[in-house]
Amino acid sequence: MPRRKGLIISDEQMRVVETVLDKLRRVTGGTLVALVSTSGQPISTSPSESSSDTLSLAALTASSFAATRQLAEVLNEREFTLLFHEGKESNLHVVQVTERILLLITFGHDTQVGRVRLYTSRALEVLKPVLQSAENSEEDDALLDGDYRQELGKAIDGLFSSDD
Repeated sequence: MPRRKGLIISDEQMRVVETVLDKLRRVTGGTLVALVSTSGQPISTSPSESSSDTLSLAALTASSFAATRQLAEVLNEREFTLLFHEGKESNLHVVQVTERILLLITFGHDTQVGRVRLYTSRALEVLKPVLQSAENSEEDDALLDGDYRQELGKAIDGLFSSDD
């Protein structure tokens, strides 16, 4: 059976990610900086307190990016890796970090778009190799050893047994 590849971020990798997100938010003047999966799940945010809006923003950003991928295909482009939305009060800048991870930044009009783009590209230089490494982790044996997996399997089977 082929092994599935998953996103397994170690504690050290997560510290690097959180440090980069916090610094990126500070230097850009952003309101929110977040890493989200292309399936719409938040991975990490700065500030770390998230709200229901963060979940919605992650899901909607991922679906918007998926639509952008289809637009690139229709226009015979290999890909579009950047998405920008400008509003009256706030802006949204989204960039692809890896195949399955997006970086989004929300910021107001007092922040220059060029500043966001410059510091985002610098942050990507650090984030991309860390997240590519986490993305290529083998999901199977990296999390559970054999004995634990066997005991866990028995416990789960016991929960769903039909001995009623």
